[in-house]
Formats: sequence, C-alpha cells, structure tokens
Amino acid sequence: MIRLVVDPLTRVEGHGRVELQLRDGKLVDVTVRLLEAPRLFEALVVGRRCDEVPDLISRICAICSATHKVTALQAIENAMAVKIPPLAAAYRELLLLGGHIQSHALHLFCLILPDLYGTPDIIELLRQKVPLAQAGLDLKAFGNRIQKIAGGRVIHPVNPVFGGIAYQPGHDELEKLAKELLCWQRDWPDFSARLLQLDNYPEASPVIGTAVATGLQDEFALTGDCLWYGNDNVIAASDYAQLFAERPRPDTHAKDATGKAGPFLTGALARDRLATGRNISRNALADHHGIHGNNLAQVKEVGWALHRVGQLLETLLRASRSEPLRTDLAQMQGGIGTAAMEAPRGLLLHHYVIDEWGTIVAADIVTPTALNQRVIAAQIMADLTDEKDHARLREVAERIVRAYDPCISCAVHLVTVENPSSLSDYQ
Repeated sequence: MIRLVVDPLTRVEGHGRVELQLRDGKLVDVTVRLLEAPRLFEALVVGRRCDEVPDLISRICAICSATHKVTALQAIENAMAVKIPPLAAAYRELLLLGGHIQSHALHLFCLILPDLYGTPDIIELLRQKVPLAQAGLDLKAFGNRIQKIAGGRVIHPVNPVFGGIAYQPGHDELEKLAKELLCWQRDWPDFSARLLQLDNYPEASPVIGTAVATGLQDEFALTGDCLWYGNDNVIAASDYAQLFAERPRPDTHAKDATGKAGPFLTGALARDRLATGRNISRNALADHHGIHGNNLAQVKEVGWALHRVGQLLETLLRASRSEPLRTDLAQMQGGIGTAAMEAPRGLLLHHYVIDEWGTIVAADIVTPTALNQRVIAAQIMADLTDEKDHARLREVAERIVRAYDPCISCAVHLVTVENPSSLSDYQ
C-alpha cells in the first residue's frame, strides 16, 4: 500500500490536504481533510443578544464576511418576522454582488489562471505582463469598491444592520460606480472570451453529486426561501437539516453532509444546472470539462453579476433620500429563523433559535465547502481511477480541489470535543 499526500493544498483559501491510497499501483481510496484551525462561532454566539451576532459571525472569514453577515441578519429577521425596507434590500443585494464579483475574480484569475498558463502563481503572470492577470486584479478591486460603498468597508461591513441598513451612500459615489461599471460591462465579454479560450483542463469524468442551491423560481438570484436539489426536488429552506444530516467526522474539522440524497454539489456549476432545469438560465454549459466546468460557470456568473449591479444602480440612483432604510422592532421577541443564500462558493445557511429576551439559544451554520467535502473526494476518485503516475496524481487531485473554489476557513467553524483530554489533538 502506498499513500500519497498533497499537503498543503495550494492556491485555495485555508489549510487542507488530500490523501491518496494506492494498492498495486491503482488508486483505491481518497480522503479530503479540512484542517484549518477550528472557529467555534456556533458555540460563541449562544447567550449573546441576537443583534450582536451578525457582526461576530462575519469574522468567520474575511473573504466571505459580507455574505455571512447578511445571511445572519436575514435569519434573525426571519425569526422575528421583520421585513426590511425595499431600499435596504437593494443595498444588501448590491453588497452581495460586490462580494460575488471580487471572490470569482480572486478564484479565476489568482488561483485558476496560473494552472491554465502552466505557471506556479499569478505573480509570474504579472511579471510576464499577461493582460488577463492584471484584468483579474482590476476586476477584484472593482468588486471590493462595490462592497465598500454598499457595506461601509471592504471587510466586515458595517452598513447592514438589524432591520435594514444604517445609511444611504452618497449619490456621487453611486454615479462614479455606475460609470466604472459601464467600462466593465463593455470589456468583460472580451476578457471572458480570452479566459475561456485557455482550455488547459485535465481529462475529467462526469460531475458527481446532487446539485443543490437556493434562489427564485422564475429568475436567477442569490437568495430564496427554498432549496432546489437533484431533478426538480424542492423543499423549504427551514427543512435543510433533514436534507443534509450533517455529522462530525474524526478526520476533518468540518461537519460532513451524510443525507441520503447526497453527496451534494454546490457552487456556480450547481446553480447553473438547477437554473437551467427551471428554464431561467440560457446557454447551458457543456459537460466535457467535468468539475472544471465550475470555473466556466463562474465566468458566466460574473457577466450576470455585472448586469444585475447595473439594474440595482439604476434603482438606487433614482431613489429618494427620504425613503426608509430600517424597520424598527418595538421590543425583542423569540422565534426560530433560517436564511439561505448563495455565497460565491455555493449554498450558505444560517439558523438561529432566539428566546423571548432576544438571546441566542442555539445556532447552526451550513457552509458550501462543508457540503462539498464528500463529493470532492468522490470526484478525485472518479477522475484519477486509472492514473498511475504519482506526480500526475498529485497535480490533478489538487486541480480538482481548486475547481470547487473551497473556502476551508468557512467550513471549519465548529468542532465538538467530547473528551476534554483530547484537546491536545487540536493544539
């Protein structure tokens, strides 16, 4: 028996590794371990006032902070039956889109583009003055500017608050953003076409996993009250626990989705497939790239996000400065609330139980990379089952992991220690 270890995984967010077991030269087992230091947020928020939680929760990850904060706010508002004003909803969506653009730009141009050019990192591409490399950094900066204007700052946004938003950004800031957007809407078709021409992907098997995402029935969106999965299956987002059946696993710091409908696939490719099934996505992606089609789906999503940002800016520029920004709650009340949202990497769920004094009694967070954990291992096994070259096994396994755009930092937010003496295992 030979064990090949890919450690650390490079050009992904967070720390993890892949272990490949070979017997008589043939791959027989794959283990994906997410080993980032545990973030104990689900335990830390218990006993806190519910309006404190979104700011704490956004600290799970700097890259995903806006998505976590908005999802937490929406779950708590759902628990208390608070409906935020339309203008606040528009600014929150703008914030999410900024995060989507900057995150996809980071993944496509900083993490994937080096693979397509056969270089170790984007620094080498910048040194060679590859136009796509600089364009990717510029696109990421644009997404960050959207987040700063809509959220108050790039990381851990302050503008989204319980009941809506705290303030309306200046009209001149929105106009400047709209002018910059026009340039990106003009240039993105050319950039995306050049990116898609770099067809340097390894041979791949069909995509494994049951696609799962939230959204709207009749239009592509990042938020929704339902979960679509598989072939035309739909449930209320609040029923997520039965679908996913997350359990702790001894070899990883992230919970594992063990639901019978799985293993689950979430992310841009899953969103595109499910949207195509509901006839709200055009130009369905071809299957010949396997899981690497997730990169192509992200390219497609950037185009959609740039279009949607334009629609929102038109609305916000016409909005009256006197429109309400926040819905006030007369007094704290108890409830149970769930919110589902599409983070750049896939489905994110927050669930809170709140007592009558507005204190968090229980919390549960389901993240995209935790959902994808099982299917990543299965996909590596399927794609590399006939590969015998050790260097190739390591290289392609790592590229498969990168295709999922994992955020390991978000995935390892809870570890339950049943035996206090085993704490040393995590030190």
